[in-house]
Amino acid sequence: MTGMRMPSNFHLVRVMCIGRINQALILRAFEFGADGVILLECKDEDCRYGPGPKVGHENVHRVRRLLHLLGIRQDRLVECTFEAHEKEELARVLWKFVKKIEVLGPLMVKNGRKSEELVR
Repeated sequence: MTGMRMPSNFHLVRVMCIGRINQALILRAFEFGADGVILLECKDEDCRYGPGPKVGHENVHRVRRLLHLLGIRQDRLVECTFEAHEKEELARVLWKFVKKIEVLGPLMVKNGRKSEELVR
């Protein structure tokens, strides 16, 4: 993503495969203040790490169920698949995601009070 203009409030964490991102890591992002998490991954058929995509998809599915139980909108966690040459599409999806999260607003208000989303 070198040379690409990224949203200023976007924080990139690189891992070798989505299969390496367990449920706790995704939930940790929310715990540490992320208002949304987007997982960018290669196409399943292009994966060099065997069962990585299957494991990753299962983890995302489980975390979405946990988010529902916690009263957090499931659309704050997004999973997107790209091929290596799709830089422009990737940037477009990232900007769209950031704008969507901005519309949803923060999960926690600065004074420590819960947002309306968590009160329900």
